[in-house]
Amino acid sequence: MNSNNYQAAYERQKIARARAENQLENISRELYESNQSLKNSYEKLKNQKSQLLHQEKLASIGQLSAGIAHEINNPAGFIKSNLTSLQSYTTNLFEVVATYKNLIDGLEKNITTPLPENIAKCLTAIRTAEETADLTYLLEDIPNLINESIDGTNRITKIVNGLKTFSRIDSDEKEHFDVNECIENTIKLVQNEIKYKAELVIHYGEVPRTMGYPGGLSQVVLNMLVNASQAIESFGEIDLRTSLENNWITIRIQDNGSGVSEEKINRIFDPFFTTKAVGVGTGLGLSISSGIIKQHNGKIEVESEIGKGTCFTLFIPVVEVSPA
Repeated sequence: MNSNNYQAAYERQKIARARAENQLENISRELYESNQSLKNSYEKLKNQKSQLLHQEKLASIGQLSAGIAHEINNPAGFIKSNLTSLQSYTTNLFEVVATYKNLIDGLEKNITTPLPENIAKCLTAIRTAEETADLTYLLEDIPNLINESIDGTNRITKIVNGLKTFSRIDSDEKEHFDVNECIENTIKLVQNEIKYKAELVIHYGEVPRTMGYPGGLSQVVLNMLVNASQAIESFGEIDLRTSLENNWITIRIQDNGSGVSEEKINRIFDPFFTTKAVGVGTGLGLSISSGIIKQHNGKIEVESEIGKGTCFTLFIPVVEVSPA
C-alpha cells in the first residue's frame, strides 16, 4: 500500500471517528436531557402526591371540624340567648330590690316611734340577710359576670366561624374576601399555640377585598405562624402586618427566632425538607403554602439570619370581581 492509500485510509478513519464522537455526544446529551426530564417529572409527581395526601387529610379534618363547629354553635347560641334574657331579668330584679331597699332605709330613718315587734323582726332579718349575702357586692358583680359570659359566647362564636372558614373544603372557584378578616379568623385558631412562645403583635393596614381562596390563605398564615412560634426557643415576638403596595396585598410575618442558614434558605419550599427536629413537622407546610400562594398568582419572599429570626412576606394580587 503506497502513501496515498495510507493517507486516504487515515482520513476515512478520522472522519468515522469524528462521526462516532459526534453521535456519542448527541446520545449523551439526549440521555442527560431525558434524565433531567425524568427527574423533574419525578419531583413534580412527588410534590403532587404529597399535596394530594395532605389535601385528603385536610378534607377529612375539614368535614369533622365543620360538624364539630355546627354542634358547638347550637349550645353557644342558646347559652348567649339565655344570658341575654337573664341580663334583662336581673336588671328588672335589681330595680325591685332597690325599691325595697329604699323603703327599708326610709322606715328605719323616718319612723320615730317603736315599730311593731313583727315588723322590727322582719327588718332585722332583712338586714342580716343583706350582710350574709353581701348584697352590695352581688349587685355590682352579677352584671359583670353576665357581661363576661356573653362576651365569652361571642368569642366562642368567632372561633367557631374561624374554624368553619379554615376547615371548609376549597372549591375550584375563587371568592371575594377580606384578607384582614381571614387572618383574624386564623389567629383565633392558632392563638393557643402561640401565646406560650411569643407575643403576637398585629398591625392591619387598609387593604381592599380581592378574589382568591380564603381557606387556602388561612392555611398558609397558620403554617407561617406555627413555624414562627416553633423557631423561638424561649419566649419571643412575632410581628404580623398587612399593607397595600403597588396593587399587591402584602402579609409580613417576622419572628425573632433561631433563623435559617443561607445554604438552607433556598430549599425551605422543597417538599419534605425541614429544619426542625425529627418528629416536629413533615416538611410539607411551606411547600404546600407556596403552592397555595401560586394559586393566587402571588409570590413569597423570605429573609433570614441565624440568631436574629426570619421574615416571610406574602404577596397577593388585588383582583376585582369580574362583572356578571
